[in-house]
Amino acid sequence: MLALTAFVAAAVTLVVVLTSRGLLSDHGDARFLGANAGARVASSVAGNRVGAATPSAAAAWARAQPAAPRTWWSGAGAAGAVASGGIWGTWRGEPITVGATWDDSNQEMVEMRSICPGGTWARWNGRLDVAVGAIETNHGESWARAARGAYDARWVANLQRIKACWGKRDPALLYIRFAHEMNLRDMPWQVKGGEETDFVRALTRYSTLRYLILPRAKLVLCPSDGTSGGLGIDLYKLWPGKDSEGRQIVQVYAVDSYNSWVVARTAEEFQSKLFADQNGMPLGLEKHRLMAHDWGVPFAVPEWAGNGNPRDEGTGADLPIYVRLMNEWFRANAGDPRNPKPGQLLYENYFNDQDRFTLFPTRFQPQSAAQYRALTWGR
Repeated sequence: MLALTAFVAAAVTLVVVLTSRGLLSDHGDARFLGANAGARVASSVAGNRVGAATPSAAAAWARAQPAAPRTWWSGAGAAGAVASGGIWGTWRGEPITVGATWDDSNQEMVEMRSICPGGTWARWNGRLDVAVGAIETNHGESWARAARGAYDARWVANLQRIKACWGKRDPALLYIRFAHEMNLRDMPWQVKGGEETDFVRALTRYSTLRYLILPRAKLVLCPSDGTSGGLGIDLYKLWPGKDSEGRQIVQVYAVDSYNSWVVARTAEEFQSKLFADQNGMPLGLEKHRLMAHDWGVPFAVPEWAGNGNPRDEGTGADLPIYVRLMNEWFRANAGDPRNPKPGQLLYENYFNDQDRFTLFPTRFQPQSAAQYRALTWGR
């Protein structure tokens, strides 16, 4: 606790210094959003929302890619050491090349226990997707205050803690998901309609701090594939573009995707879902992937899973065809992850946690588990 207190105290001092030097703005003005952000958002809203994500567009993009081996980074996020300890890789017959972890409450993001000594990923030397939360609106915090710098000290403490615990490991292996699934109403960092500009300014602040503390780490913008009704959020307005120094704020666009609520039970339903909308926003993976393409960055699926519990409110079932079609879609949109193209799949993690989603050990999805093990992942 004393060490964490010292981190927070140092963070407060750093924020004061950065602000005094003009490296962090507390006004949230247009300059802080970056010169290209407004134009990119306007272009996205005007040109990409209607008609951009179509089968013909996807086919045209695929035809334009070179006939090189299609590979991607494949892994899992799991309770305990199932993923980081090699158990998942042994079970599926090939090692994971990326993992996923969550330290996403206000307290957890300054402790970062999963990657610190004694944590599940403390000895992992590979790529890691790290969900860190952002704010807690259920405790009175807001994106408007975040945009003005109210939580900079906590975010500095978060990044400094990551840097300290990651130690000698390559920081370029880190993919930090800030405020993941912000388009779901049950997330403490949910973004509502009218808050998009404040969110972008807050994300820009976090990125600026990242460049100062962990400049080689990547930031990932990751909504859920589906958007909760009633939030009124416009996903097209969340893309931040570049900051005032011309640096890319986000390096990867991603979505978390589950075969739940909108369940694909057949190949036809899977194909239809790829291009579907929900509550006026994109739902389908292909629609989201094409957003990444239009924004000039690679794409990722940090969490995906089938929901096998038929009694679950999301209407689950053991559907091995879903696993097979996800594998085919990943491969069709992969490429060279060392030199990713816009819209190319960079990485994916199976969410092997909670009974309804788990494949190893499985309670609800024995057929899906068998299908997963029978497939090749990452190539």
